[in-house]
Amino acid sequence: MVAQSANFATPLSATLTERLFSYARSQPLHDAIVTPAVTYSYGQLAELVARQATQLAADGLDTDSVAGISCADDVGHLLLCLAVAHRGGTSITLPTHDDQIARDTLIHSAGVTHVVDQDALIDLPATGTAPGHAHSKLDPAANAGLLFATSGTTGTPKLVLHDTTDIVAQAHRHIISRDERFACLATMEHNFARRHRLYCVAEGATNVFPGADLAALAERCRALNVSTIHVSAFQARELLALPDKAALEGIRLKLGGSHVTTAQRRQLRTELTRNLQAGYGTTETGAIAFTDPDDVRAGESVGRPLPGIEIRIVAEDGKPARGRGEHGEIAVRCTGMFREYRGQPELTAARLRDGWFYTGDIGYLDSEQRIYLSGRADDMFVFNSMNIYPQDIESIICQYPDVADAAVLPKASRVHGDIPVALVAFSDHAPKARLRKLQKFVRDQVGLRCPRQFIVVDEIPRNAAGKIARSAALALASQSDQIRRVIADALDERAVAHLPPALLDDFARGETDITLRELQLDSLARMELLVALELQFDAIIEPREYNNLGSLAKIAGRVYSRLHEAGHESADQPPVTAAPVVAMGEPPYAVRFFQRTFSYCQTVAQLNKALVTLEHRLTPVDIDALHTWHQSGLLLPDGTVRKFHTALTDWLTRVRRMMADSGKTTPEPFVAHRAAPTAMWFRGPGEPADKSLVICFAVKGGRSLMIPNAVLMQHTDASRYDLLVIAEPLDDRYQSGVPMLGDSVGGVVAWLAEQSFVKAYGSIRTIGSSAGGYPAILAAFVLNAELAVSVAGRFHSLRFPGQILRRAFSIWRVARRNNKTRVLLTYGRQKTRDRNFARIAGALARGTHFAIDIDGEKLGHKVLERLGERHEIKAFLDSTLYTDTTDDVVAQQGSQWVFGLPAGALKRID
Repeated sequence: MVAQSANFATPLSATLTERLFSYARSQPLHDAIVTPAVTYSYGQLAELVARQATQLAADGLDTDSVAGISCADDVGHLLLCLAVAHRGGTSITLPTHDDQIARDTLIHSAGVTHVVDQDALIDLPATGTAPGHAHSKLDPAANAGLLFATSGTTGTPKLVLHDTTDIVAQAHRHIISRDERFACLATMEHNFARRHRLYCVAEGATNVFPGADLAALAERCRALNVSTIHVSAFQARELLALPDKAALEGIRLKLGGSHVTTAQRRQLRTELTRNLQAGYGTTETGAIAFTDPDDVRAGESVGRPLPGIEIRIVAEDGKPARGRGEHGEIAVRCTGMFREYRGQPELTAARLRDGWFYTGDIGYLDSEQRIYLSGRADDMFVFNSMNIYPQDIESIICQYPDVADAAVLPKASRVHGDIPVALVAFSDHAPKARLRKLQKFVRDQVGLRCPRQFIVVDEIPRNAAGKIARSAALALASQSDQIRRVIADALDERAVAHLPPALLDDFARGETDITLRELQLDSLARMELLVALELQFDAIIEPREYNNLGSLAKIAGRVYSRLHEAGHESADQPPVTAAPVVAMGEPPYAVRFFQRTFSYCQTVAQLNKALVTLEHRLTPVDIDALHTWHQSGLLLPDGTVRKFHTALTDWLTRVRRMMADSGKTTPEPFVAHRAAPTAMWFRGPGEPADKSLVICFAVKGGRSLMIPNAVLMQHTDASRYDLLVIAEPLDDRYQSGVPMLGDSVGGVVAWLAEQSFVKAYGSIRTIGSSAGGYPAILAAFVLNAELAVSVAGRFHSLRFPGQILRRAFSIWRVARRNNKTRVLLTYGRQKTRDRNFARIAGALARGTHFAIDIDGEKLGHKVLERLGERHEIKAFLDSTLYTDTTDDVVAQQGSQWVFGLPAGALKRID
């Protein structure tokens, strides 16, 4: 099936900067760039570009250069991009919010020869100066390159190469006329915004930069005469929440980046503007289609092909689809297509064939040539020989009353292939998740392709572009059975005796929901339920919040969100920078995250709980930033009562004191990454191959080694060691493994062994506290670590001899295959249970006994916590985890030592 626009435009063959200088001569006074503070005409912009190009030429940038532009200022970024193009060089954005590792990777992949940052900018004049002569002393090259780094929805990094004539060829499909005044909410550091800003220049239109203040957006758009805003579906929802959104009435609103449901379109037309267009495009081709605002039958389509676009729907056999409505891969042919994927010739050849670009998107055409998208080819899965297109079913689910969002995912089955399951987010006002009625509604429309399970969640995970983050969604789905079972088990039989016997089992299987009104739990039963959720998943639900949720499915959904509220340190989020914090400048992410968290704290108890949770995520740089902003009086809102200030001050003082015990005056420059929802990876400067990775196994039910992770980091040399902290949120001594990593200790170790980033390190060390001691030893032997440290490790109590024997056998089995790993078993000298673990495990693993004696104090499993309180963390870590493997205490395996405090004396006793 092929669709073709009736009118082909013939774009000029001029390069982007040739178009710019042409406009500077033909319309020198026409607005080129407009911000709340400054306006530049095309005459001025051309003169600035010429001056900037001259400066870049003096710095050695020429036609063979690849410039990595690292500039957070939008106007400056656009100017640098145009100046590089004027020199004939190739440019790529190096986002300032990326961490150094990501930047270095991009620099290497793109072959960057010059990093051009904000310091390279020429001085920009104030508005009102006369337009220049638009005359460049440099002869522009015939063309220039533009690289766009994108992972799309596949997760595979790609560098898409265009030259500027491609941008010129695409521009008319995006910009209506030179009178358009275009704005978008994304910054120039995002590929979407970068392309669209260049389209404006190519068409001689006006680039409006309204600023990042969302609250002021509507008024600024009105004041700056914005005619068009291009946003993602998520950003469109933000616009709906603006109190003065009426100022946007009549504006042309273009939607892209992710699927927009019929209900969302209807709401935007009703509450914002009738001039609404949903669109479809790719980085490789530019815009492909947009809906007509007057097309009342557009439904959930993305419109008809734009002028100059040919569409072909390709069936699975590689031939064009035979009829209307038949699914297939969308192939596109047009002017201005990309040239290649840099460094990936095989991928280029696979996606560019016979002049057609194969998008990897699945869709179909209706009888009027409208394009309907069904998702990515990678998202399609097979259930009992039936092709399941998730986006088609998601659209149906979202038509059901009170459904706010949905994601359809595959659940692997040895018999049926992939069984469709659905994550569903209901609107806040929905009284109950009526799952059986929802399932019937969907089944009536899609038949056997209907999901067999519907899982209620707070929200569907999405990336920065608003697209469903399907790997994160799958992680949510994998936990659903366990969370619902915990809820069902936590309800006392007497509390649910009035309900039909099978109802609770139906809920546990995800087949129905139960309202809190139906449950009629008394205060004691409510407390038991909430305590069970907190103990099992570290998910705190306040009583007021509990009442507002209204049903068990919504409570389960809240637990999913708490367990995976992950997103805070993900790649879609800006990472923490190690630069010194200036209190009066832009608040760093740690400050913004704390302030958002604090806004939900109604009591000091809630704040204290939030601070304990933050301890697991923050780096020394984050703690330093919070302290600086608190000292400046800007961390907490004006009017905050004294008790909150006191609690925050006490917490910061405690953590910073333990950090100061390291003897260092500046924070160690770690940056947080989330390797998995239950694994935090803290990285410092340097290449992994030149460093050691310290894998930390948290205590039972914890996410740290009983000291804040920032304290451990501050006592660690970031130039020599990185940290990977494994959480144990299930509170069962790793018997069920770690969610997202494995359902047993062996599964967790296998996950570690499979991770490419773990394999990249020159060496590995492990440490485990209390229940984490056992997995630390196992992981060390399997990963060929140079050192394993168990801190107050222990077996199960004597009531479980089978468990003790199984774990002892596991240690013996892995230890006999590896003579390289050294094991150090540390424990409180007076603690019999911990001493017995060291005795047995030490004999099996040829480990060294390292007893800690604190003036006769009987230490339990909270060894590190107590050492932190006593200011003696540094002495302990220097003698154990960070000691040289040639030191006697490690090298002489099987020996016994006593570490006496407060003197810090180390004495061999065997």
